[in-house]
Amino acid sequence: MSNEKQSLVESLFEAESQFHELMPIKDAYSKLLFRSLLWFALFSVVYMVVTGL
Repeated sequence: MSNEKQSLVESLFEAESQFHELMPIKDAYSKLLFRSLLWFALFSVVYMVVTGL
C-alpha cells in the first residue's frame, strides 16, 4: 500500500512540475508563490473532503 501512496505522490509531483514549467512567469519567487498556493489548495480540498465524511 505504501507503494501505491508513493506512486500517487510521485505522480502529483510530476504533474505539478510539468504545470510549473508551462507557466509563462519567469520570476522564481512568483513561481514559488504559485506553487505554495497550489499545494495549499490541494491540501485544503483533501481536508474538506475528509472532514466532510
